[in-house]
Amino acid sequence: MPNENKDYYKILGVDKKATQDEIKSAYRKLAKQYHPDLHPNDSECAKKFKEVNEAYETLGDQNKRANYDQFGSADGNPFGAGGFGGSGGFGGFSGNFGGFEDIFDIFSSFGGGARTRTSGVQVQGEDIVVNVTLSFKEAIFGCEKIFKVNKLDKCDSCNGTGAKNGREYSTCPDCHGSGQVHVTQNTFFGQMSTVAPCKTCNATGKIIKEKCTNCSGKGSIKTVQEIKVNIPAGIDDGQVLTMRGKGNASIKSGPNGDLVINVRVEQHPILVRDGFNLLLELPIPFTTAYLGGKVKIPTADGFYDLEIPALTQPNTVFKLKNKGVKFLQREGSGDLLVTVRVEMPKEMSRKDKELVEQISNNLTSYKKCKNFADKMARLK
Repeated sequence: MPNENKDYYKILGVDKKATQDEIKSAYRKLAKQYHPDLHPNDSECAKKFKEVNEAYETLGDQNKRANYDQFGSADGNPFGAGGFGGSGGFGGFSGNFGGFEDIFDIFSSFGGGARTRTSGVQVQGEDIVVNVTLSFKEAIFGCEKIFKVNKLDKCDSCNGTGAKNGREYSTCPDCHGSGQVHVTQNTFFGQMSTVAPCKTCNATGKIIKEKCTNCSGKGSIKTVQEIKVNIPAGIDDGQVLTMRGKGNASIKSGPNGDLVINVRVEQHPILVRDGFNLLLELPIPFTTAYLGGKVKIPTADGFYDLEIPALTQPNTVFKLKNKGVKFLQREGSGDLLVTVRVEMPKEMSRKDKELVEQISNNLTSYKKCKNFADKMARLK
């Protein structure tokens, strides 16, 4: 299983903004550099080779890379039990050992006797990707969504075999049911033995005698399904949810693909999200800052009367504990941080000016102004 503490970008020597082509190019270069065939009995190179493949297993898959960037894990599940997980793959090396096609291309570029490429007959079904837009409040407190998806399901009439009654087939004589055939080639580096999909049975390992009438021999049928998804509280814009096994059925007797949900969250007209905290810039009249008073402000779950003390200074920050976003997978919430912006009036009547002048003559507690005046006096 990939080590979540490793910096995969650093291992491949690429920037976090690198394109998939740049990541693939860096991987191929390093895999060739540290390949065991070039460094026999070199444990350090073997370790490097393993790290390079581990890094590319995650960064080479866009869904796994998105989860790694967001959560620090390609297949860790930040949303708890119930079907969610890192998008794409089942962890470990399933579905993507640094891209099986790439790694065996690299194997084929070295000599050293015959090598055999092996892989299972089963192939995971394709993922179904959907997008969902949540309101600001739905993302903070969680909600339930229902998705109507067009998908391929295993045919119950033939149990996915494509054969009538699930029995009207025989074992392929060329691959003997494995779905693969061995191909041996003479290359510049020596004899290479690879495993290729069997063309006779289309890599299924079966020769259908009589097709299933329900699916016409395909082993799967098209359906429209409604899938209920519990969106966890605290989800953020750009995160990805995955429902295991809710994607398309496999055409080669493998597990179903996944339902991958790309999340977008609408902005709040006033509040700004910063991780699990909420930020609010609150403009108040200078008279409120001077005299104090109550100001109604928005929160994630309604309104709150914020008490402004007398003589509140500009840019003062008030912290409202647990008034922020619900934490993922644990109790509690972030905070609401309110920054006070004192606003001065743009116009002043003669009467207002006279009143302010009266107040000004009675005010002497301006420490910063006094300190500045004292420093100015010493400059003369």
